[in-house]
Amino acid sequence: MIHIQATIKGYGGKAATLFSAYDEAKKVLVLSVETDYRTERRAGCMVLTNDPEISRNSLFSDADLMPAIAAFFSLEGSTAADGKSPRMIFAERAKRSNPKSSIERDGLDASGPRFRVAEGVTCGQVAALAACLYTLKSGAVERAIDMSSAFRTLARGGILTI
Repeated sequence: MIHIQATIKGYGGKAATLFSAYDEAKKVLVLSVETDYRTERRAGCMVLTNDPEISRNSLFSDADLMPAIAAFFSLEGSTAADGKSPRMIFAERAKRSNPKSSIERDGLDASGPRFRVAEGVTCGQVAALAACLYTLKSGAVERAIDMSSAFRTLARGGILTI
């Protein structure tokens, strides 16, 4: 289980912190609680923030916004490891951080879907997007580690089935 603390400022509304958890085995992101902005790390949490003054694991920049939106829609449109449960869940205390109402699809271009973000997108909603991006990136790391392990098996003369 990866515990995530996404702390965002500079967007609509008040600066905010969103606590989430990603269950790697079940492939489910639960966005749990949106709270007031806090700079101190909660024990055991990966800290994502756009505030360069905060001790963090990952700095979320404006350049990450569009990939984070794509990650949000990817999680929203996919199922968990069991093949039937949603991959992303907004708990009651985090429902206002759901960014869906602030994002509009704006056609396609050569690189894929384009999105338009409402001017009033809240810090909590951007925190949710940051958590989505981090979740998908952590899954990519898992796949790379699995692939690396498979290559080591092949390098030792082992057999690998696909």
